[in-house]
Amino acid sequence: MIEQDALAPGLALLRQPVLPLVAIVQFLYLTGDFGSVAEVTSQLTEAIETRFARYSNPADALAPYIDLLQPLEALKAGAPAPEQVIDADGQPVDPMTATTALVAQRVLTRELERINSLLCAPCGCTLCCVGPDEAMDHSYFEIPLQAGEAGLFPVERIDSAATWAQRPDDEPPLQLDGREFFDRAEPVLIRWQPGWSLILPRESRCPHLEPSSGRCRVYDGRPQVCRRPQIFPYVVEPVDIGDQPVVRLRQTLLAVVDCPYVRLLREDIAVFAAACELDMIFRHNKA
Repeated sequence: MIEQDALAPGLALLRQPVLPLVAIVQFLYLTGDFGSVAEVTSQLTEAIETRFARYSNPADALAPYIDLLQPLEALKAGAPAPEQVIDADGQPVDPMTATTALVAQRVLTRELERINSLLCAPCGCTLCCVGPDEAMDHSYFEIPLQAGEAGLFPVERIDSAATWAQRPDDEPPLQLDGREFFDRAEPVLIRWQPGWSLILPRESRCPHLEPSSGRCRVYDGRPQVCRRPQIFPYVVEPVDIGDQPVVRLRQTLLAVVDCPYVRLLREDIAVFAAACELDMIFRHNKA
């Protein structure tokens, strides 16, 4: 059982979400006579109190995210959003909505990577690094990888026309050599339609998980998805429409309740979502 005191550094950040400060900067910059975003943030030297948190030094809290706010300057200059953003009905949104949503997604991604890392380390949990056990409904666990990350894993690779045409959760499951792709004893890399994934079948483990210590052998160079367990921002999410990259507004925060720190801090995570004006979803990843 993990003690909440061990989570104090991550919890302190969780209780001071950055996005409310970003919203203040956006409003001041886009409606005021400021030449740059940095000019706004440099003037936030007094404490700011919101409904959910008090920020004794807003400028310091915003400092790690200033580079992610630069699209606001292009927006003020009349430039289009850096990516196409659509609403739930598939219709393009206006440049203001698109740009601020993209900024929010990038800020939350960076912020939650830091928070998750601080919360995950004290838990000593390897749930994200192993396949389902026999008591679980799942037959495999998927670790989706970014470009270039497949090279981290010294396991069998499967890259074929059949895998390119499917996703791991398609029904019926992809057949390889007369059996379902997850019907194996060892992990495997598969190149799906969206990209590479590491598939961990039942009772298997990531090849970089050290069995005796439960530590990751490639921790400093681990894949992006491994840096962000188990609270995920979905202000926008990628969708497959045509040949151009498109993202859809979702305005959601997802937390996986398999994770011990998510179970322990469920109320704090819900408050974080409310402060960021996001819908909160708690769900199991392995059942």
